Amino acid sequence: MMRTLRATALAALSVLLVAGPAQAATAPLAAPPATAQLSLEVCPPQHPVVPGETGTLEVKVTNRGPSATTDDTLVVVHFPAPGVVQSADPAVTLTYFGTGSSYKIPAGLAPGAASVERLALYVAPVTDPFITISGDVQAYYPGDPDQSGHTTAYSLTTADTKAHFMVGASSAWQAGHPVPQPGDLTGAPGATINLPLWVYNAGPSYSRHPIDLAITVPEHTTLTGTPPYGCTATGPRTLSCHYPTGPRYHDAVFIDPAVVIDPSTVAGQVLPGGTLDVVAAVEDCPSPDWHTDYVVTVS
Repeated sequence: MMRTLRATALAALSVLLVAGPAQAATAPLAAPPATAQLSLEVCPPQHPVVPGETGTLEVKVTNRGPSATTDDTLVVVHFPAPGVVQSADPAVTLTYFGTGSSYKIPAGLAPGAASVERLALYVAPVTDPFITISGDVQAYYPGDPDQSGHTTAYSLTTADTKAHFMVGASSAWQAGHPVPQPGDLTGAPGATINLPLWVYNAGPSYSRHPIDLAITVPEHTTLTGTPPYGCTATGPRTLSCHYPTGPRYHDAVFIDPAVVIDPSTVAGQVLPGGTLDVVAAVEDCPSPDWHTDYVVTVS
């Protein structure tokens, strides 16, 4: 009798062991929770960017998941200093840090929808021409299965520099550039005075190419002393000047030739004939700003 009960129990247990795995295999698995899944595309400036100007970096973040985003997405743009992400279109709040800036895409980006920003990358005026600048863009969304973030590299090249040169005669500065100053160009008969002549670079770049100037001092004055740096006297009233580069962006080169006023002049007499010209400048095209006339008034 005992042997019969034991056999019956073993038979029942064998049925459970065989049936259990089969039943577990046929039970449906729970579906993973629906979530947003991001992709990141970046289109850098298509043409070289002049130092001092901007190029457009287009950033596209797409939700390829089955559900909308429920949190903000953080987009981080690395752009090496001294350049800066200047603005965004459509407008977003840019948060700046040492090597770039960031912005947020609000929650609610629907499945299949994309957020596109056109970022203006400002290449600083001091930047060298003909170089490659590299950076990357990263996108982070808390609910994305890929928590390593999405990173896409980009690069742009710089073009040759550009400068716009303006010439004048004065010693004072106002709003960042030289302006005429009463009394600058006056002197008594027989006196030696310096003429504060200048060449100003209105940008957008630092000048990195040679620049040549021609100077004529007014009638009844004569050049005296050592010619200014970069200049050679070509006559009693004329100078030819050559500089390896022009002035920096929003800066000026002062030339300051010294002249003696003819002793035969009289107080109140105006001495005409002073001229200053840019003769050649690779980065700029000839314009009215390349020439100025000036006079000396006898005091």
